Amino acid sequence: MKVFFYALFFHLTLNIYVFWRGWQILKHRKMLRGLFATVFIIEFLVYLTGLLFRKHLSYSAIQNIGFIGTTWMLFLIYMSMTLLVIDTVFWINKRRPFLPRLVKRRPNRARGTLFIVSILVVSVVLWRGNMKFNNPVVEHYEIHIAKSANDIDSLRIAMIGDTHFGYLINKGFAHQYVSLIMAQKPDLILFTGDMIDAELTPFMMANIGEILAELHAPLGVFACTGNHEYRYDAEVKIQWLNDVGITVLRDSAVLINNAFYIIGREDVEAPFERKTLQEIITQQQIDTSKPMIVLNHNPLFMDEEIATNVDLLLSGHTHRGQFFPGNIVTDLKFSISHGHRKFGNTNIVVTSGLGLSGPQYRIGSQSEIVVLNVKFGQR
Repeated sequence: MKVFFYALFFHLTLNIYVFWRGWQILKHRKMLRGLFATVFIIEFLVYLTGLLFRKHLSYSAIQNIGFIGTTWMLFLIYMSMTLLVIDTVFWINKRRPFLPRLVKRRPNRARGTLFIVSILVVSVVLWRGNMKFNNPVVEHYEIHIAKSANDIDSLRIAMIGDTHFGYLINKGFAHQYVSLIMAQKPDLILFTGDMIDAELTPFMMANIGEILAELHAPLGVFACTGNHEYRYDAEVKIQWLNDVGITVLRDSAVLINNAFYIIGREDVEAPFERKTLQEIITQQQIDTSKPMIVLNHNPLFMDEEIATNVDLLLSGHTHRGQFFPGNIVTDLKFSISHGHRKFGNTNIVVTSGLGLSGPQYRIGSQSEIVVLNVKFGQR
């Protein structure tokens, strides 16, 4: 509930700021001013409809309102940033003139022109960001693990993070994602958490489980939990994933063909204390001389894996910020927010994810699946 009120406050604050500044700037352009006000009124009515009548709306109506609302929020964020820059430039110019004289003679016209140009630029940026989201890429990484995996000398892993299936990441995306994953012809499919966004209801209404059941690989399909699994009915969602053929490893391990281990860790936001990695290794009698692949949703917590000399750690969660300037924030916050790095004997791969939570735009990040070409044994 607290998150809801924060989101509502943020939404209203940005709406008021952008509307107020636009209303002022366009005061000599009555037609544009009227159009500008009309757009804000329509968006507010759509937002109000979703807020008050969500329980009574159809599945498709909730999808459309969600897309409009999250798009508008991102539009407001970028417009607010742009308007703050414009206002700052004009404020500095008023005290220390550096802009052309034409701006000084007609400051209102200059502001109006910049405002209109800003709307066009932001719209193009959003269009491009939506295109990037709707057309995920396939990232390839070459991984070498010095340990032997018995008769397996190489392995092709499809790694997928943060699908966030729900109202916005719907049945159409599920078909697209499954087709893209299976096109890679993986030996093994691994999900790094946050498969379901929040409620299970839209997941079930769209029969997304039937689509995910089409996923198959010779060595299996596995997942760990993410923080979104623990939003609403966690146990029901996790059981649902198990039922469609995705084995969710919860502080547990599985030995594949007596060759290597996959260890799935509970997310740090689980409503109980998760086991340490060493506890999992001890309790499950894991032979650490064999390769160990760990699924740990949040890469902020990877010290245990490095200290334990895990061979391959796979994480998601960051989305690499989803959209600018979020990518800068995640790059500063996480030792690795996207890509492949090696710390000691531990290969770490963090994916920016396939789906998204919220606005369906990739600006400064990308939607992706990761293909890991793993080689075992001494070079």
